[in-house]
Amino acid sequence: MSRTSDWEAWERALKLKGCPASCWVRNLQLPDVENTSISGNRTSLPPVDEKIREEAAAKLYQPIKSWQTRIIRIDPEPELNKSVVCTLLVADVIVHEGLGVIEEDGPREVPYEALSYTWGAPIFSHPIRINGIEFFVTENLDSALRHLRLASIKRYLWVDALCINQFDVKEKSIQVGRMFSIYKKARRVVAWNSGWDQQKSKILSTVLSNASNNQKHSEDCLQRFGSLYRFLASACEPPLFKRTWVRQEAFAARDLAMQFGDLQISWEDYERAKDFILHIEGRVDVGSESTLPNFTDAFYLKSPFNAIKMLVQPDFKYDHKAHSERNQAAVDSPVSLLDALVFSSSFGVTDPRDLVYGILGFTTVPVSLGNPDTRDATLKVDYSRTMSEVFQDVVIYEINRTGSLGILDFAGARPPSSDLPSWTPDWRFYDSKIAQHRVLNRTNSWKYGFIDVQRIRVPWEPIQQAPDPRGILYTRGIVLGTLQGKMDENTAWKPWISTSFEAGFNKRFGGRSFDDPELFEGVRRDYKSTFDSQFKEDNSPLYDGIVARVIASNACEGLMTLLQNEMLEKIRRALRDRVIVPPEPIRGNHTLGFASQNICLVPKSFFSSDIIVLFQGSPCPFVVRRSERRQYTLVGRAIFPLWFEHRSTSFDDLRMDERPWSSNNAVYTETLDILENRLTWPEKMASIWKPALQDPGLLNALEDFELI
Repeated sequence: MSRTSDWEAWERALKLKGCPASCWVRNLQLPDVENTSISGNRTSLPPVDEKIREEAAAKLYQPIKSWQTRIIRIDPEPELNKSVVCTLLVADVIVHEGLGVIEEDGPREVPYEALSYTWGAPIFSHPIRINGIEFFVTENLDSALRHLRLASIKRYLWVDALCINQFDVKEKSIQVGRMFSIYKKARRVVAWNSGWDQQKSKILSTVLSNASNNQKHSEDCLQRFGSLYRFLASACEPPLFKRTWVRQEAFAARDLAMQFGDLQISWEDYERAKDFILHIEGRVDVGSESTLPNFTDAFYLKSPFNAIKMLVQPDFKYDHKAHSERNQAAVDSPVSLLDALVFSSSFGVTDPRDLVYGILGFTTVPVSLGNPDTRDATLKVDYSRTMSEVFQDVVIYEINRTGSLGILDFAGARPPSSDLPSWTPDWRFYDSKIAQHRVLNRTNSWKYGFIDVQRIRVPWEPIQQAPDPRGILYTRGIVLGTLQGKMDENTAWKPWISTSFEAGFNKRFGGRSFDDPELFEGVRRDYKSTFDSQFKEDNSPLYDGIVARVIASNACEGLMTLLQNEMLEKIRRALRDRVIVPPEPIRGNHTLGFASQNICLVPKSFFSSDIIVLFQGSPCPFVVRRSERRQYTLVGRAIFPLWFEHRSTSFDDLRMDERPWSSNNAVYTETLDILENRLTWPEKMASIWKPALQDPGLLNALEDFELI
C-alpha cells in the first residue's frame, strides 16, 4: 500500500472515531419527507352527495338541550382494515369529572378524550356506522378513528364533526361556544397527525430513545443529520398545527398527547423532539432562520402569551428570565381578543368566521349563548351571521370593551375588500409585521400624535355602538386638515409656533426665545434633515406610509396651541413658577415638542382632498375619504402632528422618571392586552393631551361621521 493511501486510510479512521458501526443515526432508514399520504395503500373513495349526508344526519341527530353535548363510544376492533362502528350518546356537561351519559345499563359518569385533528378538504367519502346508520366522514377522520379505537375495550371520544350536528346552525353555534369547556374537561386531548406509517413512527421512537445521548458522531454520520432534521421538522410542524382550532384545544388540554399513526407520545416527549431539532441546528447547517416568529410553532400552542411576547420582544423565546416561575402565571394565562387575532391569519380555517370563534376559549372574551347585553361587552357565537358581520362584531366588542377606537388602526392597514366595511380589520390577511412595526418603533407615542386616553383619564369615549352595526360605524370627530398632493419642501417643514406659546416662553425665561441654545438646543433645526436621518431606508414611523402635505384647519391650529401651552405649563410647574433669568440655564429633564402644520404621514393609498380626522375615542388621527352619500371610508392611520422633540440642555437620558407609566418588567405581570400595553409605550409627555381634550372650544368642533 502506498504512503498516500495509508494517509487517506488514517484520515478516514480519524473521522470515524467515536461513532461505532451500530450508531443509531447511521442505521436509520429515513423516508421521503414529502410522502405524507394519509391512507397508505388504501384506495381513495369518491365523495358522497351532500343530500345523502344531510338525510343521514336527520336520522342520526335528535335535538339536545343547551347544557348537553354528545359523545361517541367506539366499539373495539383489533384489525385496522375493519370499518369503524360506534354509538352516539347524548351527554350532560356536568360540573364533575367527565360527562354524564345514559347507556344500556343506566346512567353513569364517563371519562372521555377529545380529538384534535384537521378536517382537511371537505370530501366526505369514507363510511362509518353510528347507531346502525351509515355516516360519511373525511378520509383523515376515518383514519384517526381506526388508529384510536382499542383492540378489546370501548373508547369514549368527543369529535366535533360527529358530536355536533353540522347541519343545524343553531346547535352548532351553541356547541362551538362551549367547546373550550369540553376540551378542558377531557381527561386527555389527543392530537392526531396524519400521514404516518410504522416506519416513520419507529424513527420518531428511536430519536426519543436517543435524544439525551451525548455520543460523538463521525463526519459521514453528521451528514445524515441534515436528512433527519428535515424529517423531524416535517413531523413536528404538521398541518394540524396550522389549524386555528388547535390553539384553543391545546390551551384547554389538561393532558395533551400526540398521536402519530399507532404511536402515541406525551407532550413532554414531543417537546424533547423539538429540543433535539434545535440541537441538530447547532451541529449542522440547515439554513437561516426567519427573524419573524412562526406562530404555528408548537412553542406557542400551549401558551398564546408566548406568541404575543415574541411579537413584542423577538428574543423572548431565548430569554430565560421570561420563563422563570415568577412569570409562569402570566405565560399560562389567557390573552385579549386583539392579541389573539393579530396572528390569526397564520393559521388555516375552512370557515373564515372560525378565525374569531376558534380562539375565544383562550381569550378573556365573555361568550354569550343568548342575546348579547349591550351594557357588557360580550361576543355571541352565531353561525347564522356572515363573515363580514362576525368581523364587524369583533370591532363593536373591542370598542365597547376598551372605550376606544384604537382597533380601527388594524383596519386601515389592509388592502381594500369588497366584502367588508372599510373600518373592519380583515383577519384573513392581517400581516403581524404591522403590529410588530408599531411596537419595535414605538410609534404609539406623544411624538406621533398618539393619545393614551386610558391613562390620562379624560372623558374622550366613542359613541356607544349598537350590537349589529349593519356595515356602518357612527362616530364624532374633529377635522384636522385636508391632504394635498404637491408640497413645497422649502416651507412645509418649518415648525409652527403659536403666538401665545412664544409670549409665554419669553416671559418664563427672562426674555429669551424658545430657540436659545442654552435652554433647548437645536429648536430651529431643519426638520426634514432630522426626519431623513432618523428614518433611513424607508423605515417610516408609519408602516407603508408616506410624507404628504396637509392644509390645517382652524380646529387643528387651536389644538396645537393648546398642546404647546400645556408643554410650557408642565415646565412652569416643574420649576415651581420660577422665572429663569439669563444667564441661568434650565436644569433638570424638560421636553418641548414642535411640529409643522403642513406635514403629515399618511398611507400611500391617500388621495388629494382626503381629510384627517381625530375621532372622539380614538388614540390617533385617521385619513378618511368622502363618498357620494356624505358617508366616509377609512383609508388608514395618520401621524399628525409629527412632533419633533427638543430636550433641555441638562437632560439625563438615564432618568427613568420620564417614563413613570412604563416598567421593564410590566409585560411579565400583565395577563391582559399584552400587545395594547406594548403598543402605547406611555410617556410622561402624553399628559399634554389631558386639558386639550377637555377644552370647550375643541369639543364644540366635533362633527358627526358615518364610516362605511
